[in-house]
Amino acid sequence: MQKENEETTIVYDTNVALRNVADFKRVMVSNFKGQLEAILKDPDEAKAFIANAMSLMQKTPDLIKCTPHTIFNGLMMVASLRLMPSAISGEAYLIPYKNKGVLEAQFQLGYQGLVTLFYRAGIDAVDGALVFEKDHFELNGTEIVHKINPLLSKGERGKRIGAYTKVTYRGQTTYRFMNGKDIVAHAEKFSKSYKSEYSPWNEKNDPEGVMWLKTVLKQHAKLLPKNETIFKAIDLDNRDSVISDRVNAAKADSESMRMGAHVLPPADEPVISDDEDKATPPD
Repeated sequence: MQKENEETTIVYDTNVALRNVADFKRVMVSNFKGQLEAILKDPDEAKAFIANAMSLMQKTPDLIKCTPHTIFNGLMMVASLRLMPSAISGEAYLIPYKNKGVLEAQFQLGYQGLVTLFYRAGIDAVDGALVFEKDHFELNGTEIVHKINPLLSKGERGKRIGAYTKVTYRGQTTYRFMNGKDIVAHAEKFSKSYKSEYSPWNEKNDPEGVMWLKTVLKQHAKLLPKNETIFKAIDLDNRDSVISDRVNAAKADSESMRMGAHVLPPADEPVISDDEDKATPPD
């Protein structure tokens, strides 16, 4: 018989629910720390990743109720992109989502995570801003003029009406703008976790409107030379899409969703590819 204070070794099993964050930590350290070190190339980074994952689990209590394989698979998606799982840094999240009555953890790429990947891909500069109804805003062809009245506080500028991103690559600057109605319609149509209380789309979780900027930046990526890691990140993020359900259903028997299935491109792979024949990432 096990003694009252004796620690139990938790073995990862997709059929056994995690009881608490302590269970989660034991599984991460005993089962996946080695894989994280291999992917992140640094033991300290692996420790930081686990600490960030624990913090995310604590800040989002319903995550511990999700099926374990979705939690760990989602975390490996984050690790494979060499980002940190954190609602604070905004690089990547896991969001509790009900699928046919079962709570699952859904990976979602953050705006800051996408910006980080752009810089790693050799982009010179990435910027973006929300447009409010009392701002002066003009879209002249491919040029944007955005002026803010410095005498107005943020709250006095009115409601959000749009967002744009500005990307400079090899000395050439491009812009991408979407109005607020299109951004919200896009989120309502494609994001399965849009109505989740933990979703970054929830305004209380996103007072700065970074999800608006992320939506525009994902569209902006289509205007730039294709990069495998960015393409992969957007593809993983689009698994939150309702459209992906139909695609994944056809692949369910052949695709492995086990831990470690998502890996980085080879280190010697060109950072930016000028091959325009590659498929454009989906919305």
